[in-house]
Amino acid sequence: MATINGSDDEDGAEGPLDEFVRDSEALYDRVAEFVEAEDLDDTYAVELLLDVAIRLRLSAYGLGVDKPSVIGLKLDLDRWKGEIDNMIRDAKKGAEDYIAHFKEVRAAIDDEESKPS
Repeated sequence: MATINGSDDEDGAEGPLDEFVRDSEALYDRVAEFVEAEDLDDTYAVELLLDVAIRLRLSAYGLGVDKPSVIGLKLDLDRWKGEIDNMIRDAKKGAEDYIAHFKEVRAAIDDEESKPS
């Protein structure tokens, strides 16, 4: 199984980062469909996903170690927080590209909406 940290149990042409990107995009598509079908606010959807992520991480620790402990869980959550901080740092570095992309998307939507039917 691949992880974002690069560990991979399989020998194959696809690397762990490729698998992570593929799985991330597939999950994003499913979540986007759910958010749209349920007519959820995007900010609310993010809060739901964070709650799910935390519960999954707690379960992964509790079921993934031989002797779960409070201290061990807290250390695991601290390590995970560091990984999340790195992801947010990377997102900030790409902020200019993200904003440019979304301005293009919004302009295309506005153009489409302004066309007569």
